[in-house]
Amino acid sequence: MPDSFTSRIINNLIDWLIAFTVASLLLWFFVTQPVFTSDPEKTNHIVDINDLKMHVQLLTSAYAPRTINYDNLNKTADYIYRQFSQVGLPEYQSISTLSKEYRNVSLQLGPDTQELYVLGVHYDAEDDSVDTGGNASGVATLIELARHLAENNEKLKIGVILIAYPLSMNQSENIVNTGSYFHANSLKKINKKVRLMVSLDGVGHINTNNHSLNHPYKFLDFLYPPKDDTLKLVGRLKDFKSIRELKKGFNSASSLSLYSHTLFESFNKTDSTDHVNYWNQGFPAVLISDSLSKHKILDLKTKNDPKDQLDYEKMAMLVNSLYQAVLGTKPSEFDRIRLAQSSRNRNVKSSMY
Repeated sequence: MPDSFTSRIINNLIDWLIAFTVASLLLWFFVTQPVFTSDPEKTNHIVDINDLKMHVQLLTSAYAPRTINYDNLNKTADYIYRQFSQVGLPEYQSISTLSKEYRNVSLQLGPDTQELYVLGVHYDAEDDSVDTGGNASGVATLIELARHLAENNEKLKIGVILIAYPLSMNQSENIVNTGSYFHANSLKKINKKVRLMVSLDGVGHINTNNHSLNHPYKFLDFLYPPKDDTLKLVGRLKDFKSIRELKKGFNSASSLSLYSHTLFESFNKTDSTDHVNYWNQGFPAVLISDSLSKHKILDLKTKNDPKDQLDYEKMAMLVNSLYQAVLGTKPSEFDRIRLAQSSRNRNVKSSMY
């Protein structure tokens, strides 16, 4: 009898251990969404880090501070517009507030598809300090990504929007909605679909601590190895397919680590909100950042030269990775058929002359 009782206890413990192990593996899989690929294609030196440095230097000096208390937000918008103009035909989207008018700056590349890929950054800063916390790294990355995508515009299989927003921080009680809200809402109004929106917010900071992930939930620390040179991806479980598609393209281009933090929408805690505005319109969206909390970025308010706080090689690898991910994105079946029909119509018209 005692042996039988002991045997049942042992069997139950084994069952619980197996169940716990399976549950842990499922949690690890869905939260981290591991993607295993072959060795990445080396695309080093595609991006000139001196161009990245130039953008950051201007954004953190000539155009700083970038808050609503100064005229630099619209000057920054004009700077981004001029950079986009070198590779395409950018547009302004006006954002009216009680005190002033601000502008989103966007550039659309690729074919005219119903479904779009959106890459966005905010160009305002959190306060009046001259630092890189105002997402100068994200803006510089977006500008150079636009340049390289435009050089290969004919290879894009899906329409791509690169966009920079003001007012991300909701810096005043007089400002109800941010730039990303206006853009996401405008896409909804014209019945556009979004394959994925990627928000870049603080993507080049040098991490010097052993475990730089800074998760809002401590249990997530156990799901990631301690590693310095990483980027974090915040997403929702419901966007599982789009996130894995992004990570496959991302991992195929460089050795830069991209760790997923994907939970139910209500569990995702970040200081950034641009991606959330697309969630609220029903679009898949993710945040890519060095840290899930800006307040934990090392030396965020340091008075040292801002360009010395950034790892430009890391930013260049990010441009390469996003370039590869976007370039490898296939159109939806609806857009594929529509584009094929449009191509046939052009060929017929051309043969008539």
